[in-house]
Amino acid sequence: MSDTRLPYILRVNPLWIIFGALFIVIIPLLIWANFAEIEQKSTTRGVVIAADKTQKIQAPIDGVIDNITVKEGQKVKKGDILVILEKEQNQASLDAAASKVASLKTKLKRLKTEVRGEKLIYPIGFLKSDYQEFITTQQNLFLLRKKALEDEVSSLVSALMLKEEELASNQRLVQSGDIGRNKILKIDREVVDLKGMILNIKNKFLQGAQEEMTQTEEELSIRKEMLTEKRVTLDRSEIISHMDAIVKEIIITTKGAKVRPGDIILELVPLGQELIIEVRLKPTDISFVKTGQKALVKLDTYDFSIYGSFDGKVDYISPDTIIEKTSTGDEYFFKVLISLDQGDLFTKKGTAIDVTTGMGAQVDIITGKRTVLHYITKPIIKVLDESFTER
Repeated sequence: MSDTRLPYILRVNPLWIIFGALFIVIIPLLIWANFAEIEQKSTTRGVVIAADKTQKIQAPIDGVIDNITVKEGQKVKKGDILVILEKEQNQASLDAAASKVASLKTKLKRLKTEVRGEKLIYPIGFLKSDYQEFITTQQNLFLLRKKALEDEVSSLVSALMLKEEELASNQRLVQSGDIGRNKILKIDREVVDLKGMILNIKNKFLQGAQEEMTQTEEELSIRKEMLTEKRVTLDRSEIISHMDAIVKEIIITTKGAKVRPGDIILELVPLGQELIIEVRLKPTDISFVKTGQKALVKLDTYDFSIYGSFDGKVDYISPDTIIEKTSTGDEYFFKVLISLDQGDLFTKKGTAIDVTTGMGAQVDIITGKRTVLHYITKPIIKVLDESFTER
């Protein structure tokens, strides 16, 4: 049979058929590869941290740990007691300071009464068990001082009365001429002297009471401040949480351990705060990463096949490399902070995602997009570029 009788397709050269098929397949693929884009990613590992950082709970005063009321990983609320320091010494110091203030208050009341010349009566506020001993002491002292003053003045008043009677009787004798006028003048001076002595004794008593009152007021003011400090110190024996948090780590665990102001006892991670991902990027990758870029976060705790990735954004890039010494040598890296989309955390599978500090994560930072054709031709272009540089 001649070739002219065969169908046209069978008379065509097979190579043309192959080239045609390849043309039909490759050209659409090249067109697709030229327009189809693939995201470029910089992948690294990170860990969830609190944006407000860990709160270090320090000892506010010198003391000895009596009890640690929390455990690592425990959730605490604002106002919960975390640590109790021994109170006996601080309580004794407070009681002594309160006793001194009570003593000075009762003394000051007695002195003010003496200065004003009033009757000593303590108001209801003083009628407490811790004031009774001091009130009794001051009342007795008030009566003793009053009696001593009255006795001293009384003897002079008696002498004054006698002199005044003598003066009156002698004045009648002067008129009759039985005694001279000089005698009257002498007695008159003695009367004046006695009046002056009585006045001086009263003034001296009043001046002494006023001076002692001023000193007592000053000392009371100082002692009140000391009492306030002692009360604050006792209150600080109970270290409380000032926020809702999770106990991250207990540094000092031994009961009876002595602590000084500033010693870190434990660490808290705030709850209800924004959580971020802290990642480390190699210096070779940092040139492609910019703030504001999108990031995909895959939390180790949540199965990626079920929950997928969580949206994030690059918020911070350290301005310089950070060096960390390791067993294998110095490690150089840039610190990058990724903020999580809080709304996205509450929409996965229709339930809220419980993210806590310390969770590990894989982070894909979207650094840009490239076409499929670019990825295909990049190795070829690189080889050609390097080959043309050879001598």
